[in-house]
Amino acid sequence: MKRSFAVATLLFSMCLIGVAQTSMAPQMQNAPARKSPLAEYAGAWTGMFEGHTWLAVRLALQGGQISGTLQRPKDFQFANNGAIKSVSDEQLTEGVENAVVQGDGLLLTVKDPGTQQTDHYVMKLTGPGTAELKMVAMSMPPGMPKPQPWRLNKVTPNAVTPAR
Repeated sequence: MKRSFAVATLLFSMCLIGVAQTSMAPQMQNAPARKSPLAEYAGAWTGMFEGHTWLAVRLALQGGQISGTLQRPKDFQFANNGAIKSVSDEQLTEGVENAVVQGDGLLLTVKDPGTQQTDHYVMKLTGPGTAELKMVAMSMPPGMPKPQPWRLNKVTPNAVTPAR
């Protein structure tokens, strides 16, 4: 009697587990996948100056982290209003050391492999396939105007070779 009661209880428990798994499976299959807040930043981005690509940002999402590079002119000058006035032909490629969503943008910390100097930028999405990149937390020489954000467009990966 005890044995048949134990077997009946076991069978009843297994049936309940089976029903519970079956009833939850369709709901779990239809649940939306959680998208990383970094996903929209991933890709190749370029900035234009006088009809030429002068700035290239490549960002890849790997395991919940952003990695990549920022390629820019070694030297550039600003007009009095903070807009880019001129850029050098010599290019500098900095590696993304850290990328963190902060406020309404992505804070990028990049490092020059030659000098080990780090720079900080905030990338803010402004629309589908468009963004602004702004220099932040950098000391500017006295009298230098505050730089305006640079407009970026998302492009195919082959289109990110700055040419001046």
